[in-house]
Amino acid sequence: MTLLLFSGCKCERNAPRNSSFPWDAGLGKCWRRSSYCGERSVSYVRPDQIAASIQHAQVVGIDNGAFSAWVRGLKINWSDFYKWLLNYYHHPKVAFFVIPDVVDGGERDNDALINEVPKMFYGKATPVWHLHESIDRLIELCREWPRVCFGSSGEYAAIRTAHWHRRMQDAFEAIYCRHNFKTAVHGLRMLDGRVLGNYPLATADSTNLACNVPKFNSKYPELTRAIQEAEYSRNLTEKELKAVILKNRCAILKGAIEAVRPPSVSDWLSNGLQPSQLELEIA
Repeated sequence: MTLLLFSGCKCERNAPRNSSFPWDAGLGKCWRRSSYCGERSVSYVRPDQIAASIQHAQVVGIDNGAFSAWVRGLKINWSDFYKWLLNYYHHPKVAFFVIPDVVDGGERDNDALINEVPKMFYGKATPVWHLHESIDRLIELCREWPRVCFGSSGEYAAIRTAHWHRRMQDAFEAIYCRHNFKTAVHGLRMLDGRVLGNYPLATADSTNLACNVPKFNSKYPELTRAIQEAEYSRNLTEKELKAVILKNRCAILKGAIEAVRPPSVSDWLSNGLQPSQLELEIA
């Protein structure tokens, strides 16, 4: 997708909720390989964001909020989730939703939740394969579903470790080398340029911008200083300056992510399956 206002991560609680935040500047998009056409993902745990997502995006993906709930120790009533989803499911901009999952559960737990998806929602349903689950389960999901989400979990919860990279390589090799599936892969929490640039993801999401844009002084403070010292920032009120900083930080960080192009499946295969540690340029 492109990179959207994701709430499906522990950082989403830090996302500003006031009208001065430049949502329309691209904070919440998902990434899609083919283009940056304004795609967004919105989480069930942040229903206040779906109106903005539908308004500003051309395509919307809906996250089930399981990761946020898991981080907070909350339990989601999935019957309520589907009742809420029904309000948006048939909207022409909604392309897919993430099937409810148990982040630290077993394969049986997650297969049971897939089996509980109401038939009327099957057309846009997307299951999650958690990296701690077996490759065999991933293969079975790819046989049945045209799109599968990859979720970092268990011993692979920390993204970009050597252990995590090996697991990602094994997974992509299984579906694209050994089985030649055409399944599209959506990377949950995978908008880091060092992930996007290494794997043939069709779409990805993250709360990267929602987490980092408001952190003026602790994340990329050099961006904040450059904006404050720019000529267009002179003679602004404190409120106006804050709005300019938010909007410009968002635009710069958004542009840095969008500058990264994931490899195609064929390119990934031809490069020997070995990830290179790409740095995310911000200037």
